Amino acid sequence: MKFIEKQSLPILFLCLLIPSAVPHPIAGYMATALMLVFIGINKKNLLLILFIYFPARPILMELNSGLTYTGDLIILTLFISLLIEKFKKNEWPFSKYHFTAPFWLFCLIGAGAALINGVGILPILFELRALLITFLLLYIIGELNLERKDIFRFLKVILIFTILLCLHGIVEKIFSRTILLPRAWELWNLSPTNRMRIYGAPANPNVFALFLSIQLFLGFFLFQSLKKYKWIVFLAATLISGTLLLTYSRGTMIAFGFAALVFIIWTKNKPFLKYAVGAFCLGLLLIYYPVLFASSKVEVSASIPMENVVIGSTPSSEHEHALSDRFSEMFSDKTLHQSTEWGRLYVLIKGIEIFKDHPIVGTGLATFGDSATLSFSSPIYQEYQIGERMYTDNQYIQILVQTGALGFLAVLAFILFTFRKILKSGKGTFAAFTICLMLAALLAGLFYNILEDKTFTLIFYSCLGFCLQKDIILKD
Repeated sequence: MKFIEKQSLPILFLCLLIPSAVPHPIAGYMATALMLVFIGINKKNLLLILFIYFPARPILMELNSGLTYTGDLIILTLFISLLIEKFKKNEWPFSKYHFTAPFWLFCLIGAGAALINGVGILPILFELRALLITFLLLYIIGELNLERKDIFRFLKVILIFTILLCLHGIVEKIFSRTILLPRAWELWNLSPTNRMRIYGAPANPNVFALFLSIQLFLGFFLFQSLKKYKWIVFLAATLISGTLLLTYSRGTMIAFGFAALVFIIWTKNKPFLKYAVGAFCLGLLLIYYPVLFASSKVEVSASIPMENVVIGSTPSSEHEHALSDRFSEMFSDKTLHQSTEWGRLYVLIKGIEIFKDHPIVGTGLATFGDSATLSFSSPIYQEYQIGERMYTDNQYIQILVQTGALGFLAVLAFILFTFRKILKSGKGTFAAFTICLMLAALLAGLFYNILEDKTFTLIFYSCLGFCLQKDIILKD
């Protein structure tokens, strides 16, 4: 048993890799069941595997559908195990988590309003799962006895995994999505603007960019803590920065650029400034431009019919200015017109219209551009003439429409209480990072449904749970 405990992390990795190579769902189910056994063997390594699973979940699901709910089951099993353990000892610290009550209230308001407006139980549960599954990590990590060495072991493993994701994304970019991707992904009909972006294992350039941005911050804590091999972490940060630029994710770069600025001013952390600026400059020179050059050369040398070159790829001259063009066109007349017709401004205008009709508790969860409406039909879409596959990409208007003023106030209360809780945690620089992560989320909420992003919420709620632990201080 001691051998299995010591080798639990490699075994858990194999539980993800083997079903990816054996695509039958039964292999995924068996691997998931085996992973759940480690609840009683090594909870920490099982928790660590979540930071591998969720960023890569889309590609794992594509390779084996039996892995679809692996992360959910791990979190639920960890949470139930924690509850049983705490109630047996009669030592659950309820007062420690009072600040989370408004978030539960927000979910309750949304579920109640959904039932009133004729939403079925299944869509409501589907959306509650999207909002709450990673939220439970706050309690799990808040009560799990993590040591300082555990935190840095997590950071090292996740950094190695991130390097692999970056290399995979770069290969995707250079070879125009023709190798190392599931066949179904290669056949996606992407616009020329989106085809030049790295989608990576998360299958979404914005989600990938969020993950990479957070990793730049976390890599800095590892960079500071190491006495040897700092250069390896810095090279990794350079690779991550270059890959981040290749996602062309404007909203993420704006949100985390602002968060980094606040972090530097707040902590007066000159080493972080040098680390971030150096990584981005080298990432631009050593990763971004060389990858664009290699990609354009592969496109030219490939035997592709001319009509496919026009539709499926971007000429090298456009590649060179793609990053600056992405930002310069944000407020162009064409972009604003398209946004008003069917984009984010359309969603905002339509959302305000619906909010005026349901101002108190809203229309309920699973009714307006959330993940549930992508799988289940919304009862309000026909009345307001909304297309079935609409996704809000704006957390604020989604909250207002689905939960009204009461739900919005509940989320605001949760944000304020969380801010206060982090400040009182005494975690120094890490507390400042967690608050900056929250500030980035508040800004990113203008562009994404950030509360449904499992990769971001996985890390944010984990950091929040860590801030609730006592007697663990990372190096400031």
